[in-house]
Amino acid sequence: MLESIITIFIVGLIAGIIFSVPVAGPISIIIISKALEGKLRYCQRTAIGAAIVEFFYVFIVVYGIAALYSYYRPFIPYLLMIGAIFVVLVSLRIVCRQIDLESFDATKIITDKIENRGGMRTGIVINLTNPSLFIGWLVASFITLSFVSSIGFNTGGLDIILNENVSSVSDIAGTEFEKLETLTDDQENINSETISNSPPVIILSLVFAFSVGLGALFWLDQLARFTIRHRDKIKVHILNKFIQLLGVVLFFLGGYLAYQAIVIFIG
Repeated sequence: MLESIITIFIVGLIAGIIFSVPVAGPISIIIISKALEGKLRYCQRTAIGAAIVEFFYVFIVVYGIAALYSYYRPFIPYLLMIGAIFVVLVSLRIVCRQIDLESFDATKIITDKIENRGGMRTGIVINLTNPSLFIGWLVASFITLSFVSSIGFNTGGLDIILNENVSSVSDIAGTEFEKLETLTDDQENINSETISNSPPVIILSLVFAFSVGLGALFWLDQLARFTIRHRDKIKVHILNKFIQLLGVVLFFLGGYLAYQAIVIFIG
């Protein structure tokens, strides 16, 4: 029993870090841009907000997606549009932001609460209105737990549950998930024998979701700290241009979310 909990926690922690590494997502772009301004507190609060949503998404993905996805699906285009508007507004604020050449100190961390306000709200709203994160964690969790189970570690049967969840979602959303259903009958029989000796599924799901959120929080915090630590190597006018470039990238990401919402509406 303890073995499966420890395994799930370690696997979730590693997965949370690895799948948060790509810096092309809205959260990473916002954290990098704010870290370049020295707003470590804002970055940390954004990371906390994002990690909270990831915790709930991963828990639902592992424990209850089969029952909830059919209700969640009709709201996807609306969530995409809300997320797109919010991302575009944030991107415009970043593009219009200019670091004051006279007052800029590359070694200073801005701690003023007013300057750092809104970080947690940003992290929560952007992740909450990003349905691709929901589906992304379904795929990532399934691949991760299936791999760990295949090399002999005890996952408490979560890989079987996720296989069933993928099957349920493919019945609702189409066949794009069918290729992920890789467990054979023999594997299901072998792994099913471990479920009776494992902790309740809800406990394993909570442990996995918590460790994923913790891993994501750790990575985003380290990303902010690394960016702040090395920003003094960038000249101020280049720094301003780079922040604006990040804002432009974020603007196009918002446009892409809006495009996805329109496609779903039309379809």
